[in-house]
Amino acid sequence: MKLLNNIIKFFVKSNFLLSFLFFLAAILIITNLFLVFKYFPEDYLQGNLVKIMYTHVPFAWVSMLLYSAIAISSIIFLIKEAALFDILAKSSAYVLLGAIGVTLLTGSIWGKPAWGTWWVWDARLTSILILFFITLSYILVRSTFYNEELGARIAAITAIVGFLNVPIIKFSVDFWGTLHQKSTFFRAEGPSIHPLMMYPNIIMFFGVLILVSVTIISRIKLEIIVKRLNRIEL
Repeated sequence: MKLLNNIIKFFVKSNFLLSFLFFLAAILIITNLFLVFKYFPEDYLQGNLVKIMYTHVPFAWVSMLLYSAIAISSIIFLIKEAALFDILAKSSAYVLLGAIGVTLLTGSIWGKPAWGTWWVWDARLTSILILFFITLSYILVRSTFYNEELGARIAAITAIVGFLNVPIIKFSVDFWGTLHQKSTFFRAEGPSIHPLMMYPNIIMFFGVLILVSVTIISRIKLEIIVKRLNRIEL
């Protein structure tokens, strides 16, 4: 616990490292997208449309990972009363809304020509949309209570309960008949997707993960500054 706490504080204080990670993320994302759209072959069924996958899938992965981090941070906050983990969860929630938004947007753009409609009440789509509203509820709960500490605790409980939706998202394609294909990446038998399509998704995932991590840490720094200023005013 103390080690994790020190790691977060280290990143918050290191402006140079944050700048380096930001440029690393930009290089990974831009280079990957350039190579995908410039040189990667078209799909024999979907043509160039399939290249949206290299944005849609990584953002979906990051969204699920990020919500898991919020839930874990909320548990630590409630048990250990560690304020830094509450700030981590709060900062992550705002970034998560953007990540889910990109996931839903790219999914709709992909779905329109593939399915003939911008939206269907598919189990995977619906569970992702529910995750968006759970995250939004977490943020709204925090701002509703005049007592900031009480709001933080109720929001943490909301995040923990909302985590039940994460495995539903993962296994929705297995439990129900959906328009989404079954998992081709995370399977007991190993990935069934071709390496030429798998590696760009992985590279993009790490690029997006680094980018959202930098954004979250920047928000943590801002939250800490605001809290210090509020103490001075009091």
